[in-house]
Parts: sequence; structure tokens; C-alpha cells
Amino acid sequence: MTFLLVGFGASIGAFIRNELTLLSQKIKIDFPIITLLINIIGALILGIFTAHVHNGGLLLFLGTGFCGGFTTFGTLNMELSQLWFQRRFFSCFLYFALTYIIGILGFIIGIHI
Repeated sequence: MTFLLVGFGASIGAFIRNELTLLSQKIKIDFPIITLLINIIGALILGIFTAHVHNGGLLLFLGTGFCGGFTTFGTLNMELSQLWFQRRFFSCFLYFALTYIIGILGFIIGIHI
């Protein structure tokens, strides 16, 4: 049952992330802002779920599944690598710092909402 809860939640999260990524391709900006926003929003939502969802199965579906599928560690690292190899060091460090600092703050804020 756990497998189904996490898998179904992840598929919904990944679908929404993909749609937002496709929508963002119409925006011509030279910084991975969409992935940054997705990961920060995901951290905020995960904080909310962690603090307020007390049913273990529902938390697996929403937290591990949905938030895990919605956010993306792989794309973050690919984009960081691209910025690094393009020698855009300031953008690389800015992206890294914003992702982790605001992501952690978002999670904390989510817990307190």
C-alpha cells in the first residue's frame, strides 16, 4: 500500500512540475527561476504537510509522494553544473544559496502556518 500511495502522489507532483516547466519555456530568462520556485514552493508545502497531516498514509502520499515528485534535486544539480561549466560562477552560487536558504526557510514557515 505504501508503494501505491507514494507512487501515485509522486506521479501527480511530477506531472504538475512538468507542466510548469513546459510553461516556463515560453519565458526567456537566463536563470533557472522556475526550478528555484518549484523547489521553494515544494519545501513550503512540505512544511505545511509535516506540521498538519497526522495520518501516516496521507503524509506518505502528500509529503514523500507529491512533494518528492514535485520538487527536483536532479534538475537542480544539472542546472548548477551547467552554470558552473558556462563559467557563470556568480549565478551558480546565487542559485545554490537561494535554493537552500530560502528552501529551508520555506519549510520552517510552512511548519508555522
